[in-house]
Amino acid sequence: MAEYLNTSVRAYVNDANICKRYMRVKEVAERLGKTEKEALELASLAGAICQLPVITLICYRRLEDYMKHLYKVHGTNKYVQKKYVRIGEGSIMYSIGRHRFVEMARAAGAVYKMNGGTVLVSLDIFDEYMEQFREKPVPMKNSLWKKDTKERK
Repeated sequence: MAEYLNTSVRAYVNDANICKRYMRVKEVAERLGKTEKEALELASLAGAICQLPVITLICYRRLEDYMKHLYKVHGTNKYVQKKYVRIGEGSIMYSIGRHRFVEMARAAGAVYKMNGGTVLVSLDIFDEYMEQFREKPVPMKNSLWKKDTKERK
């Protein structure tokens, strides 16, 4: 059965399913379960702060990219940056099928086989390999942004 979307923007203002790209510090702190000060520190480390004249916004995707390799240690509030993951965890992190993730990790040379059959994948090497699939930006026909303030007037 198809779900019909409402054509009014107001219908989605308070909807929790909306994926916001930029959020206020308070929203990010609530989502991460941290104080506003801690959320601001994480955002500044990630380079995700956008300072407007009146408010401070955080680019949530950039913050997520920074935090994607962070792992919370159970029983504490500490985060550790993971360098290696198992195949199942890696396929979930990158939203790639398990078989495809193994193929790509082997092609990248990021696979480490341990004694006892444990297979780990280096996230740093895999990230570098993934960057080769990035598409180049396409220039717009009519640019929206003018660098010169004289050109805006």
